[in-house]
Amino acid sequence: MKRLILIALLMAWGTVWAQDVVRDSVAASTDTIDNEENVIGAKPRPKGEKKEANVLGAPVYYDQNGNVKGSGENSEVYRRPKHHYLNNLSSRYCSLFVEGTLITGRHDSGIGGNFTYLPKRWGFYITANAGRRHTYLSAGAALRLSGYESSLDWQLYGGIGGGGRHLGGEVGLRVAPPQRSSKFCWTSASIGYANYGGHSYFTGGVSLDLVGAMALTTILFW
Repeated sequence: MKRLILIALLMAWGTVWAQDVVRDSVAASTDTIDNEENVIGAKPRPKGEKKEANVLGAPVYYDQNGNVKGSGENSEVYRRPKHHYLNNLSSRYCSLFVEGTLITGRHDSGIGGNFTYLPKRWGFYITANAGRRHTYLSAGAALRLSGYESSLDWQLYGGIGGGGRHLGGEVGLRVAPPQRSSKFCWTSASIGYANYGGHSYFTGGVSLDLVGAMALTTILFW
C-alpha cells in the first residue's frame, strides 16, 4: 500500500513538474516574442515611434479619359495611361516620316526629300537630293532611340549611297514629337553629315506641313 502511495505521489509530482516546465517555457517564449518586431504576438509599437514606410506607394486613380486624378494634366480626349499594358512604341510615336532635305558643301549643294518608315525600334530610310553637279542618293537603317515614356522621338539613321560616280554614305539624327492623331508625322527635323568621293557635306531636313516644306527649303538654302 505504501508503495502504491509513493508511486502515486511521484507520478503526481512528475506531472506538476512537467506542467511547470511547459508554463515557464511558454512564458519565456512569450517574453521573447514580445520583444521582437514583426512577429505574431509582438507588442505594439509606441505611438511616438516612426512607422515603416509604405513600400508600394499610394494608389493612383484615373478618370474616364485616362488622366491621373489630381495631377493637373487633364485632357478631354481619351488617352491610355503611360503604364497601360497595351502601350508600345508603335502606339506612342509616328511611323511614317517625309521631309524636305538639303545637302550642302564646298563641292556642291542641292535639295531633295527623305522618306523614313520606322514602326517600332528599327526601320529604314531613303534620301534623294538633286545638286548643281550631281544627284545624291542614300539608303539605310533607322533606329529609334527613345523609350515609350520619352517626351520626344529621337532617331538615328545611317546608310550608304553615291553622288555622281562617287560612293559614300551619311549619318544623321532626327527629332519629332509623339504622334497625335495618325501614324504620319507632320513635324520633324533632322541634321546629319555625308561624305561622297572624299567631299564632306552638311545634310538637313524639315517637315512642317509638307505642303510648304519644299518651298521653305528652297527659300532658305537654294
